[in-house]
Amino acid sequence: MIVRAQETFCTYCSDQRRKSGLPREEFAATFTPARSRSLPLAVVGPCTLTRDGVRCVRPQVSGGLCAAHHGSWKYHKSRGTLERWLRSRATPFTENPDCMVTHCSGWAMNSSGLCNYHWRAWRAECRSSTDPIPAAQWAPHQPLYLLAHQFHLAPLPQLLRWEALYAVQQMDQWVRALEPHWIRGVISHLTTADTLLDATNLARLTKPHQAAVRTLENLQSAARAGYSEFSGITLIDQDVIDLRVLGLRYSASGKRRQLPGRVDLRTVRQPWLRQALRHWVTTARPTTEDFKRTFHATTVASTALAQRADAGDDPAALTFADATLAVDAFRAARKRDGTPYSSSFRRSLLGMFFQLIAYGRRCGTLDDLAGTFTRVPVEHVISVEEPNEDFIGKAIPESVIRQLDAHLDTLGTGNTYGCRDIAPDARHLLYRTMYVVLRDTGRRPLEIVSLARDCLETHNGQPTLIWDNHKRKRHRRRLPITTSTADAIRTWQACRGQLHLPAKGDRYLFPSLTPLSDAPYISSTYLSDALRLWADALPPLHAEGTDSKGQRLLFDRSLIYPYAFRHSYAQRHADAGTPVDVLRELMDHKSIAMTQRYYTVSLKRKSEAVAKLSAHVLDQHGHPSPTSSTAYEMRSVAVPYGGCTEPSNVKAGGQACPIRFQCAGCGFYRPDPSYLPAIEHHINELRADRETALAMGAAEFVTTALTAQITAYQQVIDRMNKHLASLPASERAQIEEASTVLRKARAGDDHTLLPLTTAPPKDPR
Repeated sequence: MIVRAQETFCTYCSDQRRKSGLPREEFAATFTPARSRSLPLAVVGPCTLTRDGVRCVRPQVSGGLCAAHHGSWKYHKSRGTLERWLRSRATPFTENPDCMVTHCSGWAMNSSGLCNYHWRAWRAECRSSTDPIPAAQWAPHQPLYLLAHQFHLAPLPQLLRWEALYAVQQMDQWVRALEPHWIRGVISHLTTADTLLDATNLARLTKPHQAAVRTLENLQSAARAGYSEFSGITLIDQDVIDLRVLGLRYSASGKRRQLPGRVDLRTVRQPWLRQALRHWVTTARPTTEDFKRTFHATTVASTALAQRADAGDDPAALTFADATLAVDAFRAARKRDGTPYSSSFRRSLLGMFFQLIAYGRRCGTLDDLAGTFTRVPVEHVISVEEPNEDFIGKAIPESVIRQLDAHLDTLGTGNTYGCRDIAPDARHLLYRTMYVVLRDTGRRPLEIVSLARDCLETHNGQPTLIWDNHKRKRHRRRLPITTSTADAIRTWQACRGQLHLPAKGDRYLFPSLTPLSDAPYISSTYLSDALRLWADALPPLHAEGTDSKGQRLLFDRSLIYPYAFRHSYAQRHADAGTPVDVLRELMDHKSIAMTQRYYTVSLKRKSEAVAKLSAHVLDQHGHPSPTSSTAYEMRSVAVPYGGCTEPSNVKAGGQACPIRFQCAGCGFYRPDPSYLPAIEHHINELRADRETALAMGAAEFVTTALTAQITAYQQVIDRMNKHLASLPASERAQIEEASTVLRKARAGDDHTLLPLTTAPPKDPR
């Protein structure tokens, strides 16, 4: 059978190899496919019938006999033995007459003068007709028998035949692999057409399958481009350009997509701007994604410039104010549904438009454009949006991740990428490894799929992941990882070494599985698709908390996607109290403000946590001292080890404690369970200070004071734990959850609660 493009096996053999589980080489050496009886030209040897030393030259089809002798024996076998039939009636054929169908390469294997393929077609037509037509009259009007990789243009008129031949040659340069069966289907519907340039040819498709429509559009585009070139019309002079003719390509994503089509540049209203765009696309040959975004940006700017009295048609009359007008249009750009674009997308549009202007000036196509029409980076900026208060909602809760981990054995099964390229066990291990690395490292999806094959290093027994930050163009970054994560990578590396994959992906840990891919590594889109397919097939996943009836809430599966695991990684560290500067290094953020977003808690969750904990506030002696949510919020910012009700200190935001922050001995001290980790940490610091004081030979009152503080804070912890132990288990779980929320809120707070450093005295001069 015929294989597509550069694939190793046909579809039938690929399915059989997958079922056998054998390696490619062993399967290819041992497997013998069953011969299809439907192939009329499948020749396995000449007919075995021999008489008087003459052997039949026609190919055998069944029982060692050719079609004619096999049929004759089936008719006569009821009247005698095979030896009698061979002796009295069988006559070997000494030649192979051609099929009566014009240009058919088959042999006439029966008295009708037709090959098996055309004989069956003729018999089927005769059975369905009340007036059967003789084979000699039927044959001249029939198409050739074609194998899966063949098509012919003989049925087309002469002009259309030459057009189609030229168009197919051009189309072969655009697509990665021609699909002959779609070309055959299109040709069969064009036999009554006159030219490919006829716009009504699409209506001829009685079965308008998307692939057939796309094939015909490609053929027509190639024919139009050839006609324009012959007529002396260049692409740079046209307002409607065909991106397929230009040979624009998609960015290397690893996923096959539909070819780009025709674009009408007349949506750009100013002729000079339209000319600059045409020159850029025909000379720079960008990817289709870059062209799409630049074209969108140019349209936005063109609409803004059209507000001028001259509609912006005179480039020499434009000023700095017009550039500002265009920038304002990008600031207000919205989607079709009326919602605003993200600030990053609007900044991207703004940058691409002025890159087009700069390109035109360098190439001389915008020499008439006024020099004052320019962008000033200080003024023409689009501010970054404030972080969403519900940013934390993008993180997949740890409880949900644990449920996902329990079903890892089903990841990578089903109709995922690679289902026909590698064995099921290897495919499962591939996706399992990508998931583990995604979950445990918090890298972006593109950074995961593009990991190098030798991405592991070990220093002093600690494994380190080497990765590339593509977003900020910082390569060869290093991230400490756990031993279990490193072991998962090594297991896949060992399996990967046994697979025969395209050579262009040799240097990558997760290489592309097919040579048809643009990218040498697996596309992050395939990782996303596999996760979606896996998550949708899992049993119900439960979220944190319960509803009003005490039943566990269901988790929304649409929130499970690759990038969400990056948020989960950051949130996991934030919940564990990782310092924000350390987390910034782990996330490889340039600004600490970006990292602080992961410490941000939505106002709703914070309010709920405050409402729960405000009822469990204790005083200095461990007695309950509940307060309102408003009072709790005000006091919680006063001191780092609990609330403070001392009026002057609260008014000063915790900066005016009358007794120098010795909270455990103060009657205004109001701790709650959310401060337990901070109190324990402070006790450890006090113990360290006491040991230092003893080593320094400090006065006894210094060590006595430190010991008293330690004792007082320890009593606070003991009373708090005793209070929590008296509560039901469900209420303790709610308090712990609320405490975690408030601790995250405090960790992300960017103001200092205590004067941790002493300011130098002012110069008296």
